[in-house]
Amino acid sequence: MIFIADVHLGKLAKRMRMLGFDVLYDNSFTNKQLAQIAKSENRILLSRNSAFENNKALQSFIVHSEDPATQLREVLMHFSLKEQIHPFTKCIVCNGKLNIVTKDVIVDQLQPNTRQYFNEFWQCSNCNRIYWKGSHYERMKKMIESLH
Repeated sequence: MIFIADVHLGKLAKRMRMLGFDVLYDNSFTNKQLAQIAKSENRILLSRNSAFENNKALQSFIVHSEDPATQLREVLMHFSLKEQIHPFTKCIVCNGKLNIVTKDVIVDQLQPNTRQYFNEFWQCSNCNRIYWKGSHYERMKKMIESLH
């Protein structure tokens, strides 16, 4: 299952990416572009705009909550996605795939404290952003555990 999210669902898109789901998101997409991309790429359109609800040409889901944590639960429950969670496999920024990378390959791109205290790294195959198990990791892990 792959998704596209409208302008109102940026935090939901990031959370879903963190869980390993393919979610296309760009806050500059117009409603027409969202519909075209969803249809051409066979993506499920996640939206807060009820106008999409009656569009039979699209597979869409109207997200009711304004709270990102609740939005995530809505989507996971509606599509029965809990068993398909593969955390930390997608870039939360660009939706690219994360690959394990050795420290020596990226050491010159790291901040001094990161270089000193961390040894496991992942890099986005699309935007080259680097990830490691820093303080954010534990918070994200707790959020993921709360979903089960």
